[in-house]
Order: sequence, then structure tokens, then C-alpha cells
Amino acid sequence: MAVQKLEADFCVVGAGYAGLTAAYRLQQQKHSVVLLEAAPRFGGRVWSEHLSDGTHFDIGGAWVGNEKVQPDIRRLMKELDVLPYRQFTGGEHGKTVFVDAKGKVSFYEPLNKDNILGLAGVPNIGELAQAELGTTVFALNDMAAAVHLESPWDVVELPDTLTFNPKTSREADTMSVETWLSLNMSTPEARTLLTNAFVGILGVSTASASLLHLLWMLRTFDGSFMNTIGSGEGEAEEFRVNNGAQEMAKRMAAKLGDALHLNCPVRQITQDANGVTVSSEMISVRAKRAIVATGTAMASFIRFDPVLPIPRAQLQQRMPQGECWKIWLCYDTAFWRSKGFNGESVSIAPGDVVVNARDAGVEKDSPGLMNAFLAGDGARQFDKMSRADRKKEVLKELVHRFGEEAGRLSTRVTFPAVLPQNPEPDAYFEWNWAMDEFTRGDFAAVPGPGVYTTLGNGPAIREPFQFVHWAGVDTSTYPYASFSGAVQSGERAAKEVTS
Repeated sequence: MAVQKLEADFCVVGAGYAGLTAAYRLQQQKHSVVLLEAAPRFGGRVWSEHLSDGTHFDIGGAWVGNEKVQPDIRRLMKELDVLPYRQFTGGEHGKTVFVDAKGKVSFYEPLNKDNILGLAGVPNIGELAQAELGTTVFALNDMAAAVHLESPWDVVELPDTLTFNPKTSREADTMSVETWLSLNMSTPEARTLLTNAFVGILGVSTASASLLHLLWMLRTFDGSFMNTIGSGEGEAEEFRVNNGAQEMAKRMAAKLGDALHLNCPVRQITQDANGVTVSSEMISVRAKRAIVATGTAMASFIRFDPVLPIPRAQLQQRMPQGECWKIWLCYDTAFWRSKGFNGESVSIAPGDVVVNARDAGVEKDSPGLMNAFLAGDGARQFDKMSRADRKKEVLKELVHRFGEEAGRLSTRVTFPAVLPQNPEPDAYFEWNWAMDEFTRGDFAAVPGPGVYTTLGNGPAIREPFQFVHWAGVDTSTYPYASFSGAVQSGERAAKEVTS
């Protein structure tokens, strides 16, 4: 088949929220643009589908914060006339289920965002563990406030809130999160809770992540650890999106029209004195400039001529993505709501694979939807099991937490068979973005110790290479690892290429 040759002012590679936003903004400014997407669909790691009764669910990213915590996505939602709705939390008296280190189930009411992890009333971890949670998270937030938002690789002094805190951001970059936790935490319960929370937002083990990266990530969420994981006011999971989180992507794609091309993985980007040629197997685009809006590591699958500068090439080898399973369970009704539970459960029991689950339904009680999450080493343990065994294990753990009703999935409402891991309509649905050919991981890139502050590596994340510019959630600064951050990066890159 002959390669179709196109010309445009700008070519954008990748139709996740970063690439879609960049192309959409360029089109609004009356520039010609071509957007090439490797996959057969657009939206990146945000993908909305519908159950057999028409209820929407999000295979990938689902939650948004308010206008302060996630301003870019909320501004885009308003512009495209897409409305949010609140995550169900059970109001003031919705109880969370807690499974302690011995497997004992208890319940508590998270009161407000000032509670560390919402665990002020948690039984079975002890006062010392609760106090240690408080001092540790306070120290993290305190150090995060000192890190530069736009350039975390800058060397700054850090406060010595705890005895074993690093003195500078560069010293923090020599430590893994695991090292810092082992130096500063003595109670196993508190340390396990924090470790599970960090793995849940990073997707990698705490031994693999730079402490500086964690501090900077908290900084991008307005300097608050709770903002990265909570569902309360001003926190990252306060709202969800009517008709699914892919709705804004669908509306931008409709406006882009023929400028968007699917099933076009880019294989090479060639630059000369006058511009760039972006080549896939189906389409070749000649443009003034290009925006590569993929994951940092995924950019290594593109051949560049001339070759990438050393700092950028080295960075792409050192910015892996995490791994996370997102499990969907469908019930005839959200039975936990009528019992006064908010649907969330937290476990630090050694044998449990599901460390966190939460209500994932719409505002009505029927059908009842619940998400269960496994990340990092837990996700890799899950990889080795068959789908039938994974389903059995998840249901067993949720029955232990919520009672026998948690084992009775709906027989009238099912998820669609849209992925090889879900070959038949079922009330159980699972997905792991590390299995996706053109994604290969979840959330955002997580550098290990020493990556940011190695000379030249940090700035290379956004530094243009001649006529090639970079977007994608890995290049965002407020907040990181969110599709609001992806939108921010797309708008920045669009401004760069037009200036």
C-alpha cells in the first residue's frame, strides 16, 4: 500500500489528552495540524465504555479534582460543556472498611481531609502508629513545599522535620522512598499503610522510586499528600465525569475531524533545516514542527534522525511507568450504601492482593459498581494468576470485608467484551495498562534515584530538540500523573511551537 503524504503546519504524535489538547488548541488558532495515533482509538489511558444497561464506566483514568487542584481539565470541561458529579463517599457518616495486619475487619469514619490518610479513628493500628503517620506525612508535605515546581532538579535546602531527612533536594534524589521510610518509621502498621499508598499512586515499589520525585509529585498536588489519594473536598478523586472521563476527548476528536488518524504508529521523525518529516507505515507528514505526546519511555520506539541528544536519550531509558490492575465489579445494587458504608476498603493484611477498593458507581444505587486496585509488586503477583483465579481471589477478599453480598455479582448487568482479558460479557472486568502495546504502563513515569539531578537529565524532559517538542503527562507540572496534567502539557507545547 502506498504511503499517504500530507503537509501541515504542525504534526502531533499521540492522541491521549496531551496530544488531543495540543492539536485542538492549534486548530483553534487556524493552524493546519495532523494528529497521528498508534492505537485504534483515541484518549490514551482514558477510555470510557458502557455496561449492558447503558451505565458508563472508565477502564482507565476516571477522577478529577476541583478547579484549584486540577484547573486545566476543569477549564477544558467547562469549555466543552461537560459536567462533573461527586464521588460517592457516604457523606459525613460513610464508614470505611479496614483490615489490619492480622486480618481482622473493623470500620471507621473518615472525618475530614485533615486526618492523615483519613485514619484518625482507625482501630487496631494503635496510637503510636497513628502518631507516626501524622509526623511522617507532615514531614513529607514540609519537604515537598521546598521543591521547585517547574524544575525539581534545582538544588534546594530541605527542612529537617525528622531526624533522618535529607538536607537538600539533591540528597533526596540519592534516596529511594523505601530508604527514607526505613530510616524514619518504626511501627510496621504505619509503614505498611504509607508504603501501600505510595505504590498506589506511583505504580512501582517504593524501592524503585526517587524520594525527590515523590516530594515533587506531592508539590504538584498543591503540596498535600491527601490531595493525591483522597476523595474529599479539594482532593484528586472528589469528582467523576458525566458519561465517562473520555467525554472531553470525544468532543475534541469530533472537532478535529479528518486531522486525526488512528492506527498510525510513528516509526521515524527526520529533521532538516526547514522542518520535520513524521513517518508511519500509512502516512508521512511534512510539518514545520512536531509535538511528541507519548510516554517518555515510549518515545524510544521512534527512530530520530538526527539522533536524540545524550541527555534526552538517557532520560528515556530511565523514566519507566508503573503497573496497576484496575478491577471492576458489578452488583445489582450498591448494597454497601444502604448499610452506611462508603464502599472504600483498606487492607494491610499480608496475604491480601487488593490493598484498596472503592465505590465506582454513578449517583444512583443501581447498578452497584466497585473498583479494586493492585499496583507495583502486587500487580506483578496478580499477572501470574489466571483470570479465573484473579476473579476468585478478589471476590474472596471483598467478601471478607463486606460480607456475602460482595460475592454475588450481578446476573442481569454485564461489562462488554472489549478486551482480550475479558473475552465474554461478565460482571467482573479487569485491565492493566502495562499490557497495552502502545502504552506499556500506568499513571506516569517514575524516575529512580539519581535521575533528576544527573547533569542535563532533568531539563531534557521538556527541552525541545530542534523542531521536535515534548508533551504528555510525564512533562506536566500541575498536577503530575493526572489527565489534567496531560492537558496542561498539551497547551504548553502548543504555545511553544507557535512562538
